[in-house]
Amino acid sequence: MKRRKASFKYESEKIPYVLAGHYVPDFVVHTSLGYIYIEAKGYFRPEAKRKMVAVKRQHPELDIRLIFYSGSKVNIRFAEKYGFKYAIETIPQEWLDE
Repeated sequence: MKRRKASFKYESEKIPYVLAGHYVPDFVVHTSLGYIYIEAKGYFRPEAKRKMVAVKRQHPELDIRLIFYSGSKVNIRFAEKYGFKYAIETIPQEWLDE
């Protein structure tokens, strides 16, 4: 394109798209405040992260929480960045008592 003197910009625009799919939470817990959805993660694959962010954005009314098998700083930063409550190794009793 440069040799042909075309006017262009490289990767200058973002075009949103939505992929249809279904999220099946690992656990659904009924508490006195309503339902909480718990996702248990060992290795948190990039495609799973994208799915969790998409579900949270499209369903902000759902209380989705993450349980990590280990205290990976990368996973903790992800949860904090996107506003997921999280715990490491076990489900906190206070989650069940709400």
